[in-house]
Amino acid sequence: MASFPEQNENHCSTINSSIPLTPGSLPTLTLSGKIRVTVTFFLFLLSTIFNTSFLLKLQNWTQRKENRKKLSRMKVLLKHLTLANLLETLIVMPLDGMWNITVQWYAGEFLCKVLSYLKLFSMYAPAFMMVVISLDRSLAITRPLAVKSNSKLGQFMIGLAWLLSSIFAGPQLYIFGMIHLVDDSGQTEGFSQCVTHCSFPQWWHQAFYNFFTFSCLFIIPLLIMVICNAKIIFTLTNVLHQDPHKLQLNQSKNNIPRARLRTLKMTVAFATSFTVCWTPYYVLGIWYWFDPDMVNRVSDPVNHFFFLFAFLNPCFDPLIYGYFSL
Repeated sequence: MASFPEQNENHCSTINSSIPLTPGSLPTLTLSGKIRVTVTFFLFLLSTIFNTSFLLKLQNWTQRKENRKKLSRMKVLLKHLTLANLLETLIVMPLDGMWNITVQWYAGEFLCKVLSYLKLFSMYAPAFMMVVISLDRSLAITRPLAVKSNSKLGQFMIGLAWLLSSIFAGPQLYIFGMIHLVDDSGQTEGFSQCVTHCSFPQWWHQAFYNFFTFSCLFIIPLLIMVICNAKIIFTLTNVLHQDPHKLQLNQSKNNIPRARLRTLKMTVAFATSFTVCWTPYYVLGIWYWFDPDMVNRVSDPVNHFFFLFAFLNPCFDPLIYGYFSL
């Protein structure tokens, strides 16, 4: 997971990447940390099994000759959402678990930058894919003719989501690096960490980057999902008030409206899961930005719980699809 931002020190030097260490200040793996690691790897197994199973099921469905011509836009979107969730599962969860076990960073400067980039990239991708699904379902209801006439719109939005994820995660390659802690005598203690220490010339540069990341990962996707789902509900409500039989919900001869309504409910469920799982994590992050001393007031178990709660999101998405596919 993206860690809380560190405070930029005024005495940072571009030459010396070591920072002073006070006796007994080295972090250790606590009991709550061990519980976090155990739960993290448990959720890693669940998410990997759920998302891989759904991806294989979808792949087998599309390989059948009778299904190739009727591959729906929603199934394509779900495939990419599952890929994004699987990417987040395979990168973020093991990295978080192993980092909590080792406490410090042993993988060197290169992997510090690369894994920091991949971690944020794999967090952007599911969020942006949720935006694409919400936009697509909203357009399918409010502008159905425009969607049918432009068959490449969905592919364009999917490609744009992956592209923006790779671009927005790019700064991680620059701002993350290795630091080495030293004791009062200036001797290196052999404790290294992968952080953003001294990467920003001014404190507000880091504040701006943190706010930009927070907005793109959570605020903007959340606003778009809320607006799209509100438009869908408003449109369907108006149609039902004007002509209750227009959607043909009670006619068994035509299952298309029922299938469309089911995908709309599924989209709302995806958005709800995203909001519920990620809100505690980002609320804790915002609190830290405005009050760094909150770390000393919030207990470790509460802190770990909020982090772990976000890991439930990639586990829930395949279950949501399975429920609405019954």
